[in-house]
Amino acid sequence: MWYALPVIGLLATVVGWSLLAWRVTSYVRGFRAGAAELPGSRTARPGARTATMLREFLAHTRLRRKPLVAVAHWLTMLSFLVLVLTLAQATGQLFSPSFELPVIGHFAPYAWLTEFFAWAGLLGILVLIAVRLVASRASLGRGSRFFGSHQWRARYVEATILLVCVAVLWLRGLEAALSERGAESASAELLFPSTAWIGSLYGGVTDAALDGWIGCLALFKILVSYAWMVVVSLTPTMGVAWHRFLAFPNLWFAKRPDGAPALGGLEPLVVGGQAVDLNDPATPDDVYEHLGVGYAAELTWRDLLSLTTCTECGRCQEVCPAWATGKALSPKLLVGALRDHAWAEWPVGSMGDAATPLVGGDAPWAVSPEALWACTTCGACTAICPVGVEHVDHVIDLRRRQVLGEAEFPAELGGAFRNLERRQNPWGLPGKKRLDWTAGLDFDVPVLGETVASLAEVDYLYWVGCAGAFDDRGQATARAFAELLHRAGVSFAVLGTAECCTGDPARRAGNESLFGDLAAGNVEVLNQAGATKIVVTCAHCFNSLAGEYGPFGGHYEVVHHTELLADLVEAGRLTPGDLPDEPLDAHGRSVKPSVTYQDPCYLGRHNGKYAAPRRVLGAIGNLELTEMASAGPNSVCCGAGGGRMWLEETEGTRLNQRRADQAAATGAGTIATACPFCAVMLGDAVAADSGSGTQVKDVAQLLLASIAGEGTP
Repeated sequence: MWYALPVIGLLATVVGWSLLAWRVTSYVRGFRAGAAELPGSRTARPGARTATMLREFLAHTRLRRKPLVAVAHWLTMLSFLVLVLTLAQATGQLFSPSFELPVIGHFAPYAWLTEFFAWAGLLGILVLIAVRLVASRASLGRGSRFFGSHQWRARYVEATILLVCVAVLWLRGLEAALSERGAESASAELLFPSTAWIGSLYGGVTDAALDGWIGCLALFKILVSYAWMVVVSLTPTMGVAWHRFLAFPNLWFAKRPDGAPALGGLEPLVVGGQAVDLNDPATPDDVYEHLGVGYAAELTWRDLLSLTTCTECGRCQEVCPAWATGKALSPKLLVGALRDHAWAEWPVGSMGDAATPLVGGDAPWAVSPEALWACTTCGACTAICPVGVEHVDHVIDLRRRQVLGEAEFPAELGGAFRNLERRQNPWGLPGKKRLDWTAGLDFDVPVLGETVASLAEVDYLYWVGCAGAFDDRGQATARAFAELLHRAGVSFAVLGTAECCTGDPARRAGNESLFGDLAAGNVEVLNQAGATKIVVTCAHCFNSLAGEYGPFGGHYEVVHHTELLADLVEAGRLTPGDLPDEPLDAHGRSVKPSVTYQDPCYLGRHNGKYAAPRRVLGAIGNLELTEMASAGPNSVCCGAGGGRMWLEETEGTRLNQRRADQAAATGAGTIATACPFCAVMLGDAVAADSGSGTQVKDVAQLLLASIAGEGTP
C-alpha cells in the first residue's frame, strides 16, 4: 500500500506542473496577441518601476484603508512564498519519512521561518475567511463589495491555503516526533519550537505507524497543492488565484512608473501602437475602423494583463459612487465582463465570426450601455485597486469606440457635442458673452490683445473656463478670484473671447476628435500669446491644461487658484479676517461659521492636490472646518465628471444629492469647494432641499468675504 504513495504523488506533480506550464504559455501567447501600446509608455524608467513593484509587494500601500485585511493578506502572501519549499519536502517524504531538504533541512533559522509563516499564514487566512463571510452575507445585497464576485473561486483558494498551512504544521509535528526517536533528539526542540507539542500526541504510536502518518499527510498536502494548480490552470479568469503571479508584472507595467494611480491626463488615442491624429489627412483609412476598443482583439496586451489580474476583491465596487446610488455600473463587474469576454474568444487576437462587441452585444459578458455611461471617471476605483487595474482608461477606450465608431451615446451628449463644435462651450452660449462675468467689478479686467499687449506684462494668464464665463455660480467664483488677485497686487490677464473650452467634457465622453480640435486650437492661441504661467479656477481645466496638452505642443506651468491663494495668504499679501457668525443657536449663543469642504475629483484624486484649499480655509480666523466622513483621498464624487454634467440620472439616487446629504450630516452651514462643476451639482442638490439653508461657495468666495468683511458674497 505505502508503495502507491510515491506513484500517486509523482503523477499529481506531473499533471499539476504540466497544466500550469500550459496555462502560463497560453497567457503569454494571449497577451502577445493583444494590440500594441504606445512605444515606451509601459517600459520607461525601469528602476522606478521595479521600486514601485517592490514597495507595493512589501508595504501593501493600497490596502492601508483596511489595515486588518492588509496585515492578514501580507502574512498570507508571504507564507505562500516561504512555504513553497515544503512542497519539495513533502515529495521527498513520500519516499522516505525522514527526508530533509539538503543543506537547509536542519538549519534552525529556516525551521523557525517555516513554522512562523505556517502559523502566520493560518492566522491570516482565517481572518480573511472571516472578513469574507461577514462582508459577503446575503443581507448586504449590493452593499457588499463581494456582490457579483465568483465566491466559489475565492472560497476554494482560501480553503486550499487553510489546508496547506494545517498540513505543514501537522507534518512539522510528525517530523518532531520522528526526530525525538532518532539520533537528533536533542535538537528537536530547537528545530520544532512551536510544533513539538503536536508530535507529543503521537508518543504511543509505533515507528511504522508514524511513518505511515507522515507519508499519508505528505500525499494529502501534495494533492491539495496540485489540485489547486489544476483548477486555476483550467480557469484562466480566476484572478483571485492568478493575481499572486500576475500582480507583479501588472504593477511593473503600470502607466505611471512612480506607482501613482493611472489618473490625471489621459493617454492619446492609440491604434496599432501609434498615436492617432484624427485631424491629419494622411491618417490611413483602416485606422478609423479601430478607434477606441470595441472588440476583444482591440484590447492591448497591457489591457489583457490588467483585466486578468483582477482579484474581484470588490474594493473598486465599494467606493464607486454610481454603484452606491443604484446605477448599473460596477467597476468590478465591468472589468470582469471585459476579462471573460476576452478569454471566451481566445486566442485573443482572433477577429473571426465568433467575435462579439464588448458593449451592448448579446454575449452574457457584454458591458451594458447603461453601465458604460454611468461612470463619472472620478477615479476612486483606479486609486484603490491593490493590483493596479486601470478602470477609467478602460471606460474611456470603450466610450471612444461608441462615439467615434458606432455613434451610440446618450442623446443629451449630442447637444453638448454640438455646442462645443459650434460655440466652443458646452453651454452653447455665444463667445461674445465670455466677459460677462466681469460686470460689477470696480476695476477693469485686463484682456490680452485689448488692454494688454503681451503676457510678458503680467504675472499670470487667468484661464476663466466655460463655467466661470457662463454659469452663475462659476461667474461668482471668477469675480471673487479676480478681486483677490487685484487686492494682492498680482497682475493678470484673460483671453476673453479667444478662450475656448479645454475639451475635457468631450474627451471624458469619448469624443476624442472634438477634444483634439479644441485642444489644438487652444494651444495655438496660448503659444501665440506666449503663455507660460496659467492660473485656473476649474479642476477640469487644470487637469486638461496641465496634463493633456503636451502632445499638442502645449507645455505650461499651470496653477490651481487655491494654490495661488494659499501662497498669497502665507506671504502676507492677503490677510483673512473673520466671517460673520451664523444665526444664534437655541440657547441664544453665537455660532461660529462652519464649513465642510468637497474635494473635486479632478483636483484631488486625479492630481493629488488636497492641502491648498484647506490651507486657505484654515487661515480664515473664526471658520470651523468640519470634514465629511469621506474626505481627501476618500472623497465622493459630486456626479459631474465624465461628461455627466450634461446627462440626466434616470437610475437610483442622484449622486449630487447623496454627497449633499453627507455634507449636511456634518452640521456645517456652508459647503466649500474648488471647482465650478462641484458648485453646480451641489448647489442644485441644496436648492432641491428648500429647508436646508446650506450654502455652496467656492474657497475664493469665502476668503474674499473674510477679507472684505461683507459676509458671504
